[in-house]
Amino acid sequence: MANINLLPWRDELRQERKKEFINILVLAVALAAMSMMGVRTVYQNKVDVQKERNDILTTEIALLDKKIKEIKELEQQKQELINRMEIIQDLQQSRPLIVRLFDELVRIVPDGVFLDTLERKGQNLSITGKTESNPRVASFMRNVENSLWIQNASLKNITQEGNRRGQANSASDLSEFKMSAQIVKGPKTGAGAN
Repeated sequence: MANINLLPWRDELRQERKKEFINILVLAVALAAMSMMGVRTVYQNKVDVQKERNDILTTEIALLDKKIKEIKELEQQKQELINRMEIIQDLQQSRPLIVRLFDELVRIVPDGVFLDTLERKGQNLSITGKTESNPRVASFMRNVENSLWIQNASLKNITQEGNRRGQANSASDLSEFKMSAQIVKGPKTGAGAN
């Protein structure tokens, strides 16, 4: 039998297989590294695109917040203007009120009732005066209730001084009275205008 030595051939085959394994391993590592870089690049691109979107949204939100602030300021200015207009309208409407009030007082004050003071605070009136008799004050109060421009008459008090000199119908025979009432901005409903 022939003597064949297979050791060098096996060593060569083993060396060749080892080189092939190393080549395949290097190729696999290179492919894995390339695929990881590709995946990283794809995800980094997605992150960058999302950051750009976020920046755009942040910018738009800041613009909208600025516009909302401007709108709120405009609404506040609008409300201030509306309040001013209402004040001006109230002043315009109440301008002839004093004239109407004095005209109405001339109509409703009965004979024998003399007004000393008339004080107005807002819509409230304080009236002090003198009267020849209590029924005349009652008549005055009824006239106030039937008035188009004054309402809610309330008598505070009536004070009568005694007859000092025994004279009839003198200033000392007059009773002093105090009453309050309220001004109505216009004719009462159901009542005709003057």
